[in-house]
Amino acid sequence: MRYSVLLSFILFVIQLEKAAAQVVSVTIFYDLNRVVTIKQNAAIIRVASFDTVSLKFKGKVTDYFANGQAFQQFTYGEDGKEGIYQLLHPNKKLDRDGFFKANQPVGKWKFYYPDGKPLQTVEFLPNRDYKVLEFYNFLGQQMIKDGTGAWETTSRIRVGLTYFDLLLNGQWKDGVRTGQWQFLKPDGKKVLVKEYENGIVKKRKLYNPSNGGVADAKLLQEDELWPFLISLQDMEQLRFDPDIFDGKERALQYILRKEHLLPLDSLKQAGSIKIEKGPEFPGGQEAMFRFMGTNFRISPIDARSRVSGTVVVSFVVEVDGSVSDPKVIKSLSIGLDAEAVRVIRLMPRWKPAMLNGKPVPYTYTVPYSIRFGN
Repeated sequence: MRYSVLLSFILFVIQLEKAAAQVVSVTIFYDLNRVVTIKQNAAIIRVASFDTVSLKFKGKVTDYFANGQAFQQFTYGEDGKEGIYQLLHPNKKLDRDGFFKANQPVGKWKFYYPDGKPLQTVEFLPNRDYKVLEFYNFLGQQMIKDGTGAWETTSRIRVGLTYFDLLLNGQWKDGVRTGQWQFLKPDGKKVLVKEYENGIVKKRKLYNPSNGGVADAKLLQEDELWPFLISLQDMEQLRFDPDIFDGKERALQYILRKEHLLPLDSLKQAGSIKIEKGPEFPGGQEAMFRFMGTNFRISPIDARSRVSGTVVVSFVVEVDGSVSDPKVIKSLSIGLDAEAVRVIRLMPRWKPAMLNGKPVPYTYTVPYSIRFGN
C-alpha cells in the first residue's frame, strides 16, 4: 500500500510538471494585417504567455508597436479575454477602456479622441448586442445623449463569408436602433441599408458594390462587428505568412524560439492600466503578510529539504472583494506552491479596485519569501 501511494504521488508530480510546462513566455511578431511574421517584418510585437498544447494565450498580454511603444493591454483567463482592457492612441493618450467577461465585452466602454476628449460611451449587452449612450462628433458637439441621437462610426460586417469594412450612420432612440441605418463604402456607395422599428429590422437591402444595384432584400442576419474585436480575434488565430513559414508547425517553432523573448522592461512602457485605487487587503499590506505567515504550513518534506526562495502567486480580486483564480507564476517547490495557493484561497474579502468610480476586477501579484534559519 505504501509503495502504491508513493507511486501515485510520483505520477501526480509528473502530471503537475507537464501541465506547468505547457505555458511558456513568448514574443510574437505580427505584420499590419495581424499575420504572424518574422522579427524583421514586425509592425506589432506581442509579449505574452502561451499554452503550447491548446495554442491559446494565458494571463497578461501587452502589445507594442515596432518602436517599442505599448498600445494595448489585457488578460486571458480560462474562457478567453477577462477583466480590464485598455487601448492607447499612438500619442499615448487613452483610446478606449472597458471590461471583458468570458471573452465578450461587457458593461460600459468609454472611447476617446486622440486629444483626450470623449468620443462615445457604449454599453455592451449580455446578448452580444450593444447600445450607444453618448456620442460626440470631432467638433465636440454631443450628437447622442441618454441613448438618443445620430451616430457615425466605422464597422465591419460579414455577409456570408465576405467581410466589408464600412462607414455606418444611424439613429438611436432611448438606446434602441430606429429609422434607416446605412453601411457605406469610403466613396459613399451603399453596401447595406436597414430599416429599424423599435430595435427590430423591418426592411433590408444589400447592394452590389460593383454596379450599385440591389443584390438581396431578404431579412437575413448579418454579423455586425467592431473592428478592434476583429483585430483581437485575428491575433488569437495565429495566421502565419505562407511565403515565410512552410506550414503552421514551422511558424510555431519560430514563435517558441527563446532568443526572441523580449522582457517587458526592455520595451518602453508607454502606458498602463489607470486604476483610481488598487485593491486593499483588510488592514493593508502588512496585515496581508501577517495573515499569510500565520496560515502558511510547511510540510515535513519541504522542511527537511530546506528549500528557500520566493514563490510568486497571482490572483484576481473580484468586484465583490472575493479572491479567485490563484495561480503560481514563479515556482519554488510543488509543496510550497500548493500551500501558497491554499493560503490565498483562505483570504477574507478585500476592498476591490476602483475605476471610474466603480469596483472592477484586478489581477494582484504577491511574492512570498520562505527562508530557513541555520
